[in-house]
Amino acid sequence: MIDPRHLRTLRALADHGTVNAAAVALHLTPSAVSQQLTALAKSTGCTLVQRRGRGVILTEPARILLDHADAILERYERADADLRDFRDGTAARFRICAFPTAIAAFVARAVADLCEQNPGWRVEIEEAESEESLALLLDGDVDVGVVMIAPNRPALADPRIVLEPLVVDDYRAVVPARHRLAKSVDPVDLGELADEPWIQSRRWTSCNEVIAAACASAGFQPRAAHYTTDFLAAVGMVAAGLGVTVVPELGLPPIVPDSVRVLPIGQDAPHRRIAAAMRKGANYSRAVAALRAASASAKADAARLAQAVSAPAGV
Repeated sequence: MIDPRHLRTLRALADHGTVNAAAVALHLTPSAVSQQLTALAKSTGCTLVQRRGRGVILTEPARILLDHADAILERYERADADLRDFRDGTAARFRICAFPTAIAAFVARAVADLCEQNPGWRVEIEEAESEESLALLLDGDVDVGVVMIAPNRPALADPRIVLEPLVVDDYRAVVPARHRLAKSVDPVDLGELADEPWIQSRRWTSCNEVIAAACASAGFQPRAAHYTTDFLAAVGMVAAGLGVTVVPELGLPPIVPDSVRVLPIGQDAPHRRIAAAMRKGANYSRAVAALRAASASAKADAARLAQAVSAPAGV
């Protein structure tokens, strides 16, 4: 008989490529992973892995088995979700990961609401960028990941992942107060900033991809002068006169320096879609509802702030 735990081990090996990496993901020793793979091979009567150099490759029977493994593990997720409904009022552990802006803007509020509504729950937050969140999710280290949907992110299309939309976050242009567009009463187009030095998100981030795609649509490639993943730092650089940037409304600091202007963007305005990612078969409807309510409230507050700081002085 096939042990489902061994199927999870085979899936981890397929995802991570080596026995050592699979062991780290599963919080096991490499020896334990090897023993489980050997036991799985014995129970199926098939050779599942072959050595190649210092690593291993999966055989064709292993790949056939993986197709069934994903379906079986999905059913286990559903079973756990169904049983969770019968554990209301008892101690339950729930783990969520999210990128820093989302944590500050609405995830912390959603977790506080969940804990208040479910006194027996123990909810943990872990900071992680979107790609890392998906890896943690597939490895079973977290239950829900709050992620950005961006171009060129193939992991988002993984059939083992389900995405629940939460909020669409609009970007605003941030320029120095002395900038030629600072007193504009109309939305600016990204193309009007094509010749400026830009403060950009680091190259590997989803934000960088969203902005790069928007600028390409506007017909230019931004000239990066500085890189940061921290929106407060980006606004600080603009305040110092080091360039211009675009910041999502949820990422605007509560107090915007007088030395910058925040401008609405007209044509080619970028936005980022934020979603809750879960393993297929899982059911965290209460968590998703809390995240959706908190993100909607945060978006409304951020839009009001953006509108307040967009008005030129004296208007």
